[in-house]
Amino acid sequence: MKDSSLGKLGGNCSILLGVLYVFIGITYLLLPPDQKQTSATDQFLLSFAQDPLMQNIQFWEFALSGLIGIAVVLGISESVRSLDEGWVRWTSNLAILGFAVVTINNFRSFAFQPWLAATYLNGDEVTRTAIEVSGPYNLDPQGWLGFGAVGLWVLVVNLLALRAGSWPRSLNYLGIATALVYWLVVVGFVLGQETIITIAAALGGIVLAPAWYIWAGLKLRQASVKTTVSLAPDPG
Repeated sequence: MKDSSLGKLGGNCSILLGVLYVFIGITYLLLPPDQKQTSATDQFLLSFAQDPLMQNIQFWEFALSGLIGIAVVLGISESVRSLDEGWVRWTSNLAILGFAVVTINNFRSFAFQPWLAATYLNGDEVTRTAIEVSGPYNLDPQGWLGFGAVGLWVLVVNLLALRAGSWPRSLNYLGIATALVYWLVVVGFVLGQETIITIAAALGGIVLAPAWYIWAGLKLRQASVKTTVSLAPDPG
């Protein structure tokens, strides 16, 4: 007997994650220029010490997205697991790892960055040099886990669903585009190009990823309702 609770939880969280990604994308665009993640350590810390508000908001948004994302991975993966259990289980575990790293990294940054920025701002030359050479302070500085691993999972589940015809083709193509934007973020970090990251934040964070997660969440909720109805006892 198939339990619909995981699908319902995953669907609700997927819709919530889609909405949250809109706020993440907007928050990134509103960050002071020196607080974009490819900025040099000294520029970031001096800017953060003077104006931490938007960066702290984004720390919380990303941390929550990671917690919610784990439930999304579990729900969506279960819905396509029978199509290719090996690929789904492997990439879903990678995605869970990616979302977990995002959560840990951003909760850590929220607690650690104010102290580090204040120390840098008020420190002498030796202190500042020590902080600059001790980086990176980010646990996933180029986004290979938080964006790359999650993007790989999104790509795999959509390719499998497309091949099986189990989801609308438009949803699959939207998911594939979302996966590519996830990887565009990684490219931006690796190359140190804020322009690429900004494009990915605007296109993926505000448009593609929210649309895919919300649509996929609605499909999961619809499927879970059908399952619940089919499992209901016969009143006769």
